[in-house]
Amino acid sequence: MSQAAETFLGDDVEALKREMVDGYRMLGHAGLGLGLLAHLTARIPGSDSFWTYQLGKSVEEVEIDDLREVDFHLDPVGEPGNVNPTLRIHGIVYAARPDVMCIAHHHGDNAVALGAIGKNLETFDRNAARFHDDIDIIEDYDNAHRIAEQGDAILGKLQGKRALILQYHGVLVAGRSVRDAVISTIELERSMGVQLKAMAAGELQTMREEEIEDAKGFLTSDLFIDGTWNWRLRAMERAGVR
Repeated sequence: MSQAAETFLGDDVEALKREMVDGYRMLGHAGLGLGLLAHLTARIPGSDSFWTYQLGKSVEEVEIDDLREVDFHLDPVGEPGNVNPTLRIHGIVYAARPDVMCIAHHHGDNAVALGAIGKNLETFDRNAARFHDDIDIIEDYDNAHRIAEQGDAILGKLQGKRALILQYHGVLVAGRSVRDAVISTIELERSMGVQLKAMAAGELQTMREEEIEDAKGFLTSDLFIDGTWNWRLRAMERAGVR
């Protein structure tokens, strides 16, 4: 463990790791990230490193012992492990965006489908309003053909945003906490699915501007994020997956 992580109260480090494991299970319970094509990482407060899990497990299988600390260049800090090389993108984002504490990425059906037609999320209801002016779509990766080399292009498009549709690749969500990133990721995939249905049925109608900020303020608040997180924890316990 890094010196900064050690100075960050030990109990808090363990709490962050437990919350990450709950976040992995929560994504899996929502049907996101199953297989080996998803990421959830969390910056260790006060350090230039972050936690991730080892390549080879699906999100619903991750245990605390699977977590590894790496620096922003993916060099191991402490115990070595097999870490996905594409997480270099996360290190680039963390280094440039101190407001980002957690990053989620997945290839959910709705995110991929919306990206495939080159469409961004529209503010068609209150749930989608949480990402009003906070999501963009990237179609040009500066001719970087390898995913691990696309970090600079992704960072450039993510500036000032909370989420990014990665055309041909899925979606990336940056959060102020593990809870924020996970809940926002799940809700974003749901909103994308509703938008696709609406677009297939007819012309999409968007919300009135004066309603959007009220909805966004509530749905991005700690009150809503924590409440939804706790509900999903209870749902997982009822399903026997926590």
